[in-house]
Amino acid sequence: MRKPVYPSEVITTRAISSPPAKRGEMSRRDRGGPPAIVFTMTKDNGEVAVRGTAGLGTADFSSEITSAADRTPVPQPEERPFITRALAPLGEDLPAMAIDLSHVDAETYADEKASDSDPRWRGAGGRVHPGWIAQRANALLAHTWRYTAIHASSQIQHLAPVHPDQRLLVSGRLASGYERKGHEYAVIDLTITSEDGRDLVRMRQPTIYQVAAR
Repeated sequence: MRKPVYPSEVITTRAISSPPAKRGEMSRRDRGGPPAIVFTMTKDNGEVAVRGTAGLGTADFSSEITSAADRTPVPQPEERPFITRALAPLGEDLPAMAIDLSHVDAETYADEKASDSDPRWRGAGGRVHPGWIAQRANALLAHTWRYTAIHASSQIQHLAPVHPDQRLLVSGRLASGYERKGHEYAVIDLTITSEDGRDLVRMRQPTIYQVAAR
């Protein structure tokens, strides 16, 4: 995430096959893997707000993502304190959460949040929209804490399709934290697991939980 995007803004997404590797470097194809897709999301004023890559197979970063030792889901507490640097449980598991996601819920997200009418997000046999998946890290932190979330970046390893009409388990850890330009960041490592115990997604997401004073 290079620039903030606000609800009223329109962005244009472009995706192309990855360019040739720089001199002295090896491309994914040279290493025996499929080429990556490079995508950008650009504002009307020409600013690139989001830049990233996507590809098939196992990503280089996948082995760096840690998993929670305790995946037992707990209800959201009635009182959730504001998270601060002093209170942030760095290096510890976050309380896990269970989500009963119906195909109606999944379709509603695709229609109302993602404005995506693709049929793959529809019906009992459809898939859960990747935008919903990417939002689970902030949702997991908000399960226990109150904070102002600003999504900074994501590294997502899809292990299997995520289908609705099941109870999904979201577990993770507050892997680390740091300060940059006065903002407080938390690095969330997360796993989404199916109701039959299969890991479907592993993710690492830095997010701003405390905005710098201006």
